[in-house]
Amino acid sequence: MHDRQLIDAIRAAADQVGVDHFLELLRWHRAVASLPDLEWGAAGTYRQGVEELDPRRAAELLTDLRRAARDPRRKRHGADGKPTFRGGASLADRQRNR
Repeated sequence: MHDRQLIDAIRAAADQVGVDHFLELLRWHRAVASLPDLEWGAAGTYRQGVEELDPRRAAELLTDLRRAARDPRRKRHGADGKPTFRGGASLADRQRNR
């Protein structure tokens, strides 16, 4: 069981990013942790989904939710943390055109 503060912080951050984005991140973290998919339409499933994560993974989910809340346009970031698109071209496009 996670401490109450972590669950409350995840809930607050999830409210900021919206249900769809929260569910996407939660499902991703559950998949990485090798947890089974849940019936997401059932009552209490989101809370169960978070509580089944280990505390370290739940903290990473919170970090990802807070990062998504700071980025209102939901830009996807590459592995190096830089925006995938900048100036109308992706990093791969800029490297190809050198």
